[in-house]
Amino acid sequence: MSYKTGLFDMDGTLIESSQAIVNSIKEAARITGLRIPGDNEVKGIIHLPSYLSFTVLFPDKEVEDFDSVFLHLMRSKFKNMIKEVPGAKMTLELLREKGLKIGIVTTKDKVSAEETIRNFHFPCDVLLTFEDTERTRPDPEPLLKAIKLLNSTPAQTFYCGDTPPDIIQGRRAGVKTIGLTTGLYSKEELEKENPDFIFDKIEAVLTIL
Repeated sequence: MSYKTGLFDMDGTLIESSQAIVNSIKEAARITGLRIPGDNEVKGIIHLPSYLSFTVLFPDKEVEDFDSVFLHLMRSKFKNMIKEVPGAKMTLELLREKGLKIGIVTTKDKVSAEETIRNFHFPCDVLLTFEDTERTRPDPEPLLKAIKLLNSTPAQTFYCGDTPPDIIQGRRAGVKTIGLTTGLYSKEELEKENPDFIFDKIEAVLTIL
């Protein structure tokens, strides 16, 4: 298989951010007087854009203020908890050297995603956030839009993510799917969605070329 395009999720795939997200959600709930959710609840919504995930956690509450507090905490108090997934930048650089175009497709907001790319110096030809499409994961629209912007095709593309909805999204887009165990989900949980590959380290992506 000759790949032209590599697409990557961000949180849990390129950056270790799950603990920062969990802490920010719990602290935001405390500050705004909402129920503090458990870790498993957060795990179940971590793949969604923040504003959608919070309507799932707090279906009967107004979450606009909560979302604002959460984003502030992520960019300030818990920012230093966010780290690069070991080997992420190197893997993207090596893919670039091999002639692949790199797309980052994330449910983060654009400000946070652009800041992350700058902070970690990730090579990136196209960035798509939840603000750039009408539909979001696991709908294939974001991946298909990235592929189009990169002048590629699904048959020439792989998508790498760390959650079951990532795998579902990639399959619906018709690309090769790669599950990484670098996020909150285990190999066994990812296997249930039948990805084409499952790796424990992101640099293993290079082995499929």
